[in-house]
Amino acid sequence: MGNLKFLCSVATILVAIAYFCFSGVVVADIALIKSICKQSQDYDFCMTSLGTDPRSETTDVRGLAMVSASLAVIQIQDTLGRIPDIIKQTTDPVAVRRLGVCENDYDGLLGNFQNAFRATSNNAFQDTVKFVRDGAKQVADCHDIFRKDGPIATSPIEGDDVKVFKLAELVLIAIYRLIPKI
Repeated sequence: MGNLKFLCSVATILVAIAYFCFSGVVVADIALIKSICKQSQDYDFCMTSLGTDPRSETTDVRGLAMVSASLAVIQIQDTLGRIPDIIKQTTDPVAVRRLGVCENDYDGLLGNFQNAFRATSNNAFQDTVKFVRDGAKQVADCHDIFRKDGPIATSPIEGDDVKVFKLAELVLIAIYRLIPKI
């Protein structure tokens, strides 16, 4: 009977230690996510993106940059998958041409964010910055094509462009924390 009480006490202590250790990690990670999100232009978007992604729960700054890049890749792939259907439904030849430009931009954008993810995983943070900046230029090109060479129009993927811009910002906020100040 004495051994059973002892084992129950030990088990209770181990459960308590595990609870405090793991709950402390989650609280620290939420604090890290919040600190990154406070630097972003859209706190709510950041918290929704990083705060609800299960990969963010137990990662560090580098990991949050990788999660952000991964979320951007997913968004870009989703947009690339929708562009052909949008083109099929569009009767305006100027809009079709513009969407073709966006499709090409998003193809390049996908490669840039995949490379940004790889660079971050290899601790090549300067390369990450270059890939994200190049990708942001491609999103801007797609976004701006609807404002030149013909009548000004709203892009049917404008919301996608904005999400990619915001995810790019999150990657850069995290990466700039990892690059040593000179």
